Amino acid sequence: MIGAVTADGVRLHLGRVQAQGARRGVVLCTHAMMAHGRYFGASRRPGFAAFLAERGIEVFVLDWRGHGLSRPPDPRRDQWCFDDYVELDLPAAIAAVCRTARIDPRELTILGHSLGGLATCAALGTGRIPPVRAIALAATNVWLNGPRGPRARRALMSLYDLSSRPFGFAPIRLARMGTDDEPRDYVAQLTTWARTGRWTSRTGVDYLASLDRIDVPAWAFVGAGDRFCRADDAEQIRSRLAHARPLRVVGEAHGDAFDADHFRLFTDGQMAPLWTELISFATS
Repeated sequence: MIGAVTADGVRLHLGRVQAQGARRGVVLCTHAMMAHGRYFGASRRPGFAAFLAERGIEVFVLDWRGHGLSRPPDPRRDQWCFDDYVELDLPAAIAAVCRTARIDPRELTILGHSLGGLATCAALGTGRIPPVRAIALAATNVWLNGPRGPRARRALMSLYDLSSRPFGFAPIRLARMGTDDEPRDYVAQLTTWARTGRWTSRTGVDYLASLDRIDVPAWAFVGAGDRFCRADDAEQIRSRLAHARPLRVVGEAHGDAFDADHFRLFTDGQMAPLWTELISFATS
């Protein structure tokens, strides 16, 4: 384990799994919302992180502020929003990883899962982090429903917004929707994007438009059984990246063991062929 301290004084937790044998690459894993980084398996064997490490990849796993072991802050008492991940957490994490692994950012691959992928794209597009070697975007999308978007998604986002108002946070654990609660300010920003159809920072920076400025290799993949991120959702981000490979859909129709959902991409050992593809992407 190593630590990273943000510009506003938050201490972030970074799990580390060192490569076995000669190191072939370094990967920073960033997790989805309503969760923490433990599902990447940095603290257990076998698991995703161990699989990579056994094949020469040094793996770091970030817990975003207020998630997992990156506390304080606490979502039940404190507030923060998506912009804090972009402007504060990811820059601090990259600096700590590069210092510990003794590499330049250009030698680092970032694996962003869902929220992690969004924050990575926003940070790269707006210049908050230096260019890296490559980015792998797992189930990365943003719901920009707008007033005429899919009714079910509009209803779900409205419920998400309403759930956070009585307590000042969204009670994710109580609702058994995930492992980590989310603060009201983060939920409000997320649901504003869905309501307006615009993915922006609190100060008006257009994150979607900034994607055109990303100049690093990218690979996006999504599970065929993912109800939170469909293939066309992932394309909304991938299609704007100048150096992106074709979208990889993980499912039986594409030769995989099953139609992967949002989290089984990293928690099911049957995904080993996908993990091998990721190693190839991170080292090619």
